[in-house]
Amino acid sequence: MVISKSIIDTIKTAILEAQYKAAKAVNAVQLSLYFSIGKYVSEHTRKGYWGTGALEYISEQLQRELPGLRGFSASNLKQMRGFYEEWTSDSLSADCNSTFMNVELQSTASNSSLASDELEKNGISHY
Repeated sequence: MVISKSIIDTIKTAILEAQYKAAKAVNAVQLSLYFSIGKYVSEHTRKGYWGTGALEYISEQLQRELPGLRGFSASNLKQMRGFYEEWTSDSLSADCNSTFMNVELQSTASNSSLASDELEKNGISHY
């Protein structure tokens, strides 16, 4: 059986492209989550619904209920609030916010068949 270097390169490229697309999709989802949490925190802290210590309490409860969860300390929740507030205070954000969260996921979905098409072109496919 002869397996050429180009076949290995094709498979390797498909793997690397899929890993890159997965990382981009995860980043887009995380960014959307942070923006949404920032909005929620902003609305509740800035309007006076929550008092001093609310973010610390929320962070502690999240740690209790989701052991091993990282990235949701009180200071990170404050940074998420700042992220949301900066984006919404920008004059361009009104146009950007409506499409901000969907752009990465849509581009990932539209390119999802690239690697499998390349594999099939080279005679390698799932049976």
